[in-house]
Amino acid sequence: MFSRGVERTAMQTSTKAAHSPRHATPEQKVEVVLEGAEGEERVALRYSTWTEGLGWCCQKTIRVEAEQLDDLHRSLTVARQRLNRRRAEAGEPHRPAQVIQLPSLS
Repeated sequence: MFSRGVERTAMQTSTKAAHSPRHATPEQKVEVVLEGAEGEERVALRYSTWTEGLGWCCQKTIRVEAEQLDDLHRSLTVARQRLNRRRAEAGEPHRPAQVIQLPSLS
């Protein structure tokens, strides 16, 4: 019915851009979506899981106002650094960071 390899974007008319990290597992993914009218835009983080027979099903959506993005970015950066430090201390090999290319809105 649906293919896991094909990324589907939300059907909302307010969605301007969507991005799913390349390294999402075959059974789950997180999409970053820009929603809202111009001047009232916000970001939505959508956690979806793959369900055989249904396809991708959104389990949870977190909406982040534009003013909160810098704080979210800092928090994610701190969390990533702490995880990398713990992995290094445990002797795990270092994996380089992945740069995510977001779509252009112009």
